[in-house]
Amino acid sequence: MKEPRRPAGNGPAFRRRPRRAWHKRGQGRRHQARLHEVGQLLCGADTLASSFSALVERLTRWLPVRAALLLEGVDAAGQPALERPCLSAWHPAGDGASTLSRAVAHAAAAYAYLVGLEQVALQGRDAPSGVFNAEPAVAPGAITLPLVAKEGILGALHVEAVGLQEEGLSLLDAVANLLAVALAREHVLRREVWLRERAEALFLQAQEAVRWRDELLTVVSHDIKTPLLAVRMNAEMILKTGAAPEKESRRRRYLENIVLAEQQMSSLIGNLLDRARLRGMPIPLALQPQPVEDLLAQALEVLRPLALEKEQRLTVALAPRTPPVRADRERVLQVLANLVSNAIKFTPPGGTIVLSARPEEAGAWVRIAVKDSGPGIPAEDAPHLFERFWRASHSPGRGTGLGLSIAWNLVAAHGGTLNVESQEGQGSTFFFTLPVASP
Repeated sequence: MKEPRRPAGNGPAFRRRPRRAWHKRGQGRRHQARLHEVGQLLCGADTLASSFSALVERLTRWLPVRAALLLEGVDAAGQPALERPCLSAWHPAGDGASTLSRAVAHAAAAYAYLVGLEQVALQGRDAPSGVFNAEPAVAPGAITLPLVAKEGILGALHVEAVGLQEEGLSLLDAVANLLAVALAREHVLRREVWLRERAEALFLQAQEAVRWRDELLTVVSHDIKTPLLAVRMNAEMILKTGAAPEKESRRRRYLENIVLAEQQMSSLIGNLLDRARLRGMPIPLALQPQPVEDLLAQALEVLRPLALEKEQRLTVALAPRTPPVRADRERVLQVLANLVSNAIKFTPPGGTIVLSARPEEAGAWVRIAVKDSGPGIPAEDAPHLFERFWRASHSPGRGTGLGLSIAWNLVAAHGGTLNVESQEGQGSTFFFTLPVASP
């Protein structure tokens, strides 16, 4: 018996199967092409948030998506912060506050449910305040997909869409996987940036600490020398006076000078330690009315033995009706000690040093000056006198170049100015101003 002939190959019974296969094959190619486009978009973006709008615009062309938002469960340093997710991106941004609030409420509740928390509070510029309790994603027309990487759930993609088919759900699931990979990479980069910035900040702090340690040592080594030298000179004068009863008052005056010099050293060390702890922040000055005559007298009394050793003459010229100044006593004595000790050092034996004070014409300031009969200052050196660590090439001894810089800063802290007038061969006059104390 002959086998019946098959219908022609273009009959209906033989077209259905190839067409169905071609359709599925076309869906697969379209699916892959769209994922490839999403992957290229995410790889070329600096941050996921910056590319999110472009991503959602593509989804709206391919699927019935109306809006979408992205939640990230990390902080600014890239560290997990699941209980405070960040609303990183929202598109379209112009849909109104009510639409955003409704979508965020659905997304936050579903996110809390996905990560296993009872409630979450959002952070971010557009994030609404309040706490959202965990609920499964049951809102009609909305779907929340977790962004899962090997580190765990990094966030969530919330999509507002109606009428999604199986193909659309599959594409959204694949897009969520790509977002998770991109988000994990971004968190690693963000963490690296934070660690690098933290390391740089710690390095700068260490450098600053070393700088302040060195400055503390240099300032102490400079400013301690003057009162320490005063102690030595007064002690030597006590030894020279001998034990004669008639010289008891002189010995007592030298001992009082030693006590004053020790008090200056103690105050100086305490202030420097305070400044080192504050890392250069200005120390609050103990501003009180100070009689100018007392300031000049104490400065001269402590340093007089240094001048006597070189047979120099120290005098005071106080103008009548010079008002008290509003100043920190120890700081002003430190300025005077620097200026007077410099004058003693640069003035030849037998010279004269004059401390003077007078009110300025405006009446709001008092001008205090230290004038010596030394060799004067060359014109080319004058602009550098108050620079830190600067020393003239012809300067005698081995100074640190700190004294005038310290004095300038102390006067500036009072609101005054420190200047110099000098001519070679005619001596120098250093003068500064302090505010008059209120009556």
